[in-house]
Amino acid sequence: MKKFVITAGFILLIFSNITAQESSDKKYFTLEECLQYAESNNFSLQSANINISSSELNLKQAKENIAPTVSASASQSFNFGNYEKSVGWGGNYGINAGMTLFNGLSNANKIKQSKLNVEQSQLQLESSKNNIRVSIIQAFLAIMMNEDMLDYQQQVLTASKEQMDQGKQQLDVGQILESDYKMLQAQYTSDLYNIENTKHNIQSNYLTLKNLLSIDPAKEIVISRPDSTTLFKNLELPALQELIERSTNYLPELKMSENEIASAEYDVKIQKAGFYPTLSANAGISTGYNGSNLTSPNTGWGTQLWHGLGENIGLSLNIPIYQRSTVRNNVKQAQYRAEQIELENKETLYKVHRDLQQSYLDVATAQNEFIAAEAKKDAYLANYKTYKLRFQYGSVTAVDLIQQQTNFLNQLHQFMQAKYSYVLKRKILDVYMGIPVTL
Repeated sequence: MKKFVITAGFILLIFSNITAQESSDKKYFTLEECLQYAESNNFSLQSANINISSSELNLKQAKENIAPTVSASASQSFNFGNYEKSVGWGGNYGINAGMTLFNGLSNANKIKQSKLNVEQSQLQLESSKNNIRVSIIQAFLAIMMNEDMLDYQQQVLTASKEQMDQGKQQLDVGQILESDYKMLQAQYTSDLYNIENTKHNIQSNYLTLKNLLSIDPAKEIVISRPDSTTLFKNLELPALQELIERSTNYLPELKMSENEIASAEYDVKIQKAGFYPTLSANAGISTGYNGSNLTSPNTGWGTQLWHGLGENIGLSLNIPIYQRSTVRNNVKQAQYRAEQIELENKETLYKVHRDLQQSYLDVATAQNEFIAAEAKKDAYLANYKTYKLRFQYGSVTAVDLIQQQTNFLNQLHQFMQAKYSYVLKRKILDVYMGIPVTL
């Protein structure tokens, strides 16, 4: 007996260690932790960060383009004279530098445009973050909704089991028909499969969330649900004007649109630089040697390099006279593009304001639908409970009871959708205003 107790204890110890290990492998996430994790790990956001690095490199290159260029050259020759049977060596060496002093401020405008491109890539990153945030909130709330639905369905399944057992007793004593009992069995089976389908929905929601977090689909994660009493806190609807002002000051899409106008204006200036002359400076130093008798003090290698040493410095001016209207047409095209972007900016601003107002109305509507759906859900639940009690006393048929149960489940589903749709739409407004999202 003692040996059995020791063996059983050893097995339980192993099992508890395995269970603890499995539990430790799970990763728990609140909504806030999901959002933070995605900022560092989401593949799309990592790609956007690479685009920022690329644009910063382009800016660095634009700044370095105003620096002088320096190059070195060297040539070595060898010749052999068949007639005189002589051997000759020669070489030329030099260092040259050049720098553009003026080119219509093209380089300066390209630097300013590159700075805008860096800001654009940063704004694009923030815009991508907002899209990911909305998708994560949606996936997180979908998990919560289906988990709540699962809890209700399990309660209904328990009730269906009780109803089926009661029906069996009533059938045995002849209080109901066999067809009524089979209806109760069918309803129990339907409730059972509803639970399985909801579990599949939860798994699908988790796959969506893992994809947004760029987590291996095989890795198990669990959401940390907020307390039900705090879910509807901080859902007060701001004033419409406040929503528009805060969103207009924050939304990266609007700032990107404004930057595109500035970038187009720099394009025009860069193209106009083609009308101006280009002034460049250059300087160099060179030397060389040539001869077959390098052993003479007067014609030796070192002497020739010293006496052949020469320096040069100069300016060059390139004045455009006729360019077949290329520059003029390029300027016109850049101006048309700038005008087009200004129109697109106005359209973007109009669209954002329209969408904000529509989102505001959607939240107000969703709140009303949630309140109404909750009241109807409670009413249908009370009615369903009444029919359950009446069925026990044989005053209603199984068909009547199942119909009321179906009505309640349909209304429950509408209530769940209304509840979490309201929370989602309200939290999206926080994203638009640049407010950290919490549950």
